[in-house]
Amino acid sequence: MRTAPPNTLLRGYEIIDAAKTQLEAECPGVVSCADILAIAARDSVLLAGGIARWQVPTGRRDGLVSRASDTSNLPAFNDAVDVQIRKFSEKGLSTQDLVTLSGKLTTMKI
Repeated sequence: MRTAPPNTLLRGYEIIDAAKTQLEAECPGVVSCADILAIAARDSVLLAGGIARWQVPTGRRDGLVSRASDTSNLPAFNDAVDVQIRKFSEKGLSTQDLVTLSGKLTTMKI
């Protein structure tokens, strides 16, 4: 959900919307917004000089219901590390998952 607190600082929704509109015109109901976001994330890493292209698994399905309240206990970018570890652990994820998914190491100022 775009208006959920973790997403309020995100931009570029209009690009995803345009891609979704074009894809729906060619192959209705096949490509999800989740797949578009995953592929766009991969391509943005490549365009920023990141690692070489890699395969992105596709086939995700968009949800039928989206509630901002479902995001209330997600780790926030400004949570202390121990809070982020706890929140990830509560969802069955490891500290390695935290590092991988949060991208914290790539945004740290040295």
